[in-house]
This record gives sequence, C-alpha cells and structure tokens, in this order.
Amino acid sequence: MSRDRRPIMAAAGALAVAASVGGCGLFGQPENKSAELSEWFTVTSPVFRDGQDLPPRYGCTTYPGGQGKTPPLRWSGTPNGTRSYAIVVDDPDASGGARVHWVIAGIDGTVNEVVEDARLDRTVEGLTTEKKAGYAPPCPPKGERHRYRFTIYALDHPEPFTDGAALKDSLPAIARHTIGRGRIIGNFGGN
Repeated sequence: MSRDRRPIMAAAGALAVAASVGGCGLFGQPENKSAELSEWFTVTSPVFRDGQDLPPRYGCTTYPGGQGKTPPLRWSGTPNGTRSYAIVVDDPDASGGARVHWVIAGIDGTVNEVVEDARLDRTVEGLTTEKKAGYAPPCPPKGERHRYRFTIYALDHPEPFTDGAALKDSLPAIARHTIGRGRIIGNFGGN
C-alpha cells in the first residue's frame, strides 16, 4: 500500500508526547484537520446523540437510575488495515484536568459495535485515572454537568499493551498504533 501515513504517524507521535506531558493524553481534535480528515470515522449510539445527554442508567449508582452500564456504540468508515480497536472514555471537565474512565484494547478489527454493558472477550484493559482496570461510569459531583468522550481508535496492532497497563504506558501504545479514530460525546450530571 503506497498510502502516505506521515500525517497519521506525526499525529500519533504528538499524542504520545501529550500523553506523557499531560498525564491523560489522546484527547482533542487533530491540529491540522485538512491533513488528517481521512483519519476520522463515524461513531454513533442508539441511546444518545453526539453532544446530547447520556440516559441515567449509564451513570454511577449515586445518581437516580444510575446502573453504571457501558452505552452501546457503533462505528463505520474505519480505515483499511485495521487489526483491532481501542476505546478510551474520558471526562475533560473534571476538576484538576481530564480523567480517564476506561481504556480497553484488543477489540477484534472485524467488530463494528459494542452492546450495552458489554463484556468483551479476548481484550485487555488499562488502568483508569483512579488506577483501576474496567469501566468507571460517569459520576460528576452533584450540581455539575460534564462531557464524556467515547473515542474509538482503529489500530494496526492486535493488542498494543498488556492487561493492567498504567495510563503512561497504555495511552502512548494506543497513539503509536492509531490509524484512524472516531468520537461521540455524551453529557451527564447537573442535578
């Protein structure tokens, strides 16, 4: 394949630097949108629209109706050469800086959705900001409304890090192997 991957590799390098400097990394839009437009793919959910509210059941149990479930996600338009996917969920509105709520990788490259409250086989999970593996549901302080970004990364590697990897290891590993990505944002909290 003669496709020039320099913009994507440069973006991955910049993401790795952001991960080591910013602590959470892998956030934000590409700096040069025209160079990396083909890198982005579509992510949707049957239970919420991009920029709208997450239904209560996807929040933590301290909120009314909160069940801590992962929302269903679907994606399309991913690049050729995708061997696996990773999902990173973060809260950019947390006090003290963005907080990572989920890091999972090794999702088979033929998959294009995860169901509600997914239990994914043959995957690896990195540690969250709270240094725990697994999904930490949205749980902003009462009275605060936060955005939760569900970013899916198409990777050229089947499993870029080992189970239980720290953020300083998992996020740069995802960045090194990213060949495409997509995102959907859901809002939660405010009561």
